[in-house]
Amino acid sequence: MRRYRTFGQRGFTLMEILVVLVLMTLILGISAALFGNTLSGAKRKAAAGEIVAELKYAKNLAVTTNKRQELLFDLDAGSYGIKGRRMKKIPEETKLVIYESDVNPREITAGQYGISFDATGFSSWGWIRLATGGRIVQIKPDPVRTALIVGDEGESRHE
Repeated sequence: MRRYRTFGQRGFTLMEILVVLVLMTLILGISAALFGNTLSGAKRKAAAGEIVAELKYAKNLAVTTNKRQELLFDLDAGSYGIKGRRMKKIPEETKLVIYESDVNPREITAGQYGISFDATGFSSWGWIRLATGGRIVQIKPDPVRTALIVGDEGESRHE
C-alpha cells in the first residue's frame, strides 16, 4: 500500500490573482502610452521622407522633361503633390509649416504654396517644418541631394 502525501491546498487566492491583474493592466497601460508617442513620431518622420522623395521626383521630372514642375502644398486640406498628379495626405495630427527663402522668411501656415523646379533642377524655398506634439522635423534644401531632413535631436540624414 502506498501513501500519498498531501501538501496542503494548492492554488492562488483571489487577492493574489487581483494583484497580478492590476500589475498587468498597469504595465500594459504604460507600454501603450509609450508606444503611442513612438507611433506619432514614426508617422512624422515617414511623412518627411515622403515629402523629400516627392521633391526629388519633381526636380528629376523637371530636368528630364525640360519643363517647369511644381510641388504644390495645400495646407488647408493637409495634402501635397506634383501639380497635375495625385495628391498625398499629411498625417492628421502633424502640422506642416513652410518658410520662404528670404532674409526674413515668412511663415506659411494656410492656403496653397508651390515649390517650383526649372529645367536645370533649380528651386528656391526656405525650409519645411513638420510638428507633432512638440516634436519637430525640418526639411531643408540641399543643392546636391535636393533636401536634408533634420530631426528632433539634431540628427540629420540625406534622403
